[in-house]
Amino acid sequence: MTEHTLISRLGKGHSGFFDLLWKRMSEKGDFPALSSAAQEIAEAMHDEDRNASELTTAILSDFALTQKVIRLANSAMYSALGGEITTITKAVLVLGVDAIGHLALSVRLMDTLSASVPDSPTAKAEMAKSLLAGSIAHGIAAKANLKDAEEVVVCALMHHLGRLLVAFYFPEEWDEIAKLASGQIDAENEAAKKVIGISLDEIAQESAKRWRLPAKIANSMARPKDSIGPSIPGSAEWINLVASFSGEAAAMAAEGKSGLDKLVGKYGDALLVPLEAISQSVESAVSHARETALLDAEESWTEGKPENAGDRLASGLEGFSSALKEGLSFGNALNLALETLYMSMGFNRVVAILRDGDTLKGRVGFGHGMPEVLSKLVLPESTVPDLFRLALQNNADIFIENVADPKISENLPAWFGTSLTDVRSFVLLPMSFNNHPVGALYGDWGRGTSYSVEKSELALMRSLRDQLMGILSPAKK
Repeated sequence: MTEHTLISRLGKGHSGFFDLLWKRMSEKGDFPALSSAAQEIAEAMHDEDRNASELTTAILSDFALTQKVIRLANSAMYSALGGEITTITKAVLVLGVDAIGHLALSVRLMDTLSASVPDSPTAKAEMAKSLLAGSIAHGIAAKANLKDAEEVVVCALMHHLGRLLVAFYFPEEWDEIAKLASGQIDAENEAAKKVIGISLDEIAQESAKRWRLPAKIANSMARPKDSIGPSIPGSAEWINLVASFSGEAAAMAAEGKSGLDKLVGKYGDALLVPLEAISQSVESAVSHARETALLDAEESWTEGKPENAGDRLASGLEGFSSALKEGLSFGNALNLALETLYMSMGFNRVVAILRDGDTLKGRVGFGHGMPEVLSKLVLPESTVPDLFRLALQNNADIFIENVADPKISENLPAWFGTSLTDVRSFVLLPMSFNNHPVGALYGDWGRGTSYSVEKSELALMRSLRDQLMGILSPAKK
């Protein structure tokens, strides 16, 4: 039974179509993952001061996503900001929570779609148009001097969501829709209604509701009304117009069609951006189309400690030192220090343990089991001289290669065995202020692995910790 026959049997309309769409998504297993990741990222974008660490954690939970966001943050789109970005924390500090959040959302969407139907030429062509539309939208937002251009980029990408979902999950129906629309994007909604009983805009907006995407993104998915009037740059209506224009321009460029000047004239006055600037944005995006292929690049990664861990640490320490000179709060510096350790040493997890009254608690962490592990890391005051207490009281940096060694295990605190059950090796870097222990930086590797820590690597980690603590020095105040 073909998909078209199945849709006919279920009946044209919302219920039958969405039942089948969610079923196909569930079978693939990709979109539920997108839904979860999108929600985590979107929720972390609401409060910049409070949620920088939450956003960083959400992105770092997916290494491939981490590398692609960092690569894009260093791309030509953002080169004017200056300075190399090597961590998500620094990317958030330089570009802002919203910018990185929107980048992560767009990358996650494209990755999910790509994994769904990797061998479909039609689906890949539609994805390429969507990516090109995002690049065009970024150029227009920049010409309009918008601070949050990434929001416009994501809206332009999501504007195509209905087309992408049908192209990926209903290729036969998509071919029919494309034929009826004769390559005219503005005719696709009506064509979709004839073929599947529902418009592409409705598919996109229902998906956005299901995934609880931000309202501004959801509202940008529908095509604008026939009468296009001037809109204030950055408003929901303006973003919707940019998304629509970018999609049409991308389709023209991808299919080699003429008529760009006419299209620019149609939208130009409403966008309140000079026509020449709009045309330049399209030309620049097309000429830099290879830049958007960064989203398709695969990143090789082996779990555990990298062979060049020392070089990574040295580079990370240099970047950390430069960031401190720009003036960071202790919280932002702590996030950056932790991520530097995490990415350089390939730890299974890293945690900042900080004092809270008479108790030491896990406060911030990246990696396996986060953030649930943090709630388990509570070090109450104790007179028992366990390994952690001795290290903190004597401000002694330690590396334990095998926690199962009887000489080690008998000196570990009871909470370690119940909270960190998957650890084989760990590094502990105590933090002290005025000769008083205030916490520690902790990193571990899991069971089944065996790594050593060179003296030079421990020295670099110690220097990272010392520079972090230097922020609290009276001389720095």
